[in-house]
Amino acid sequence: MTNTLRNNVMRRVYYSFALSFVTNPMLWQGFFLGASIALFGRLTHVASIIHNLAVTRIDHAPQFVWNSFVHAYTSGEVLTVLVVLFMIGLSISFMSKLVPMLLVDRLRTA
Repeated sequence: MTNTLRNNVMRRVYYSFALSFVTNPMLWQGFFLGASIALFGRLTHVASIIHNLAVTRIDHAPQFVWNSFVHAYTSGEVLTVLVVLFMIGLSISFMSKLVPMLLVDRLRTA
């Protein structure tokens, strides 16, 4: 009797842990960010992007990035532009949740 009761209780504990793990928004943001980075790597040649940014003067870098987006959009590479925008949005959302968590943890230890 006690073993079946213990098994039922532990099963509910495991279910609640799995449910809390799966419903965590940070998990899904990390998953989608990783998937979008992998898709970005498949859609573009990352080494040439890094090389082009490395040879661009630092004061021309924002204009270079903007022209790259405009060129990608006008040449029909809308999926690449959407993936980059999705990655930027997820990164901002992720950092907006991570930084306050780190600050609260730092304040607790101080």
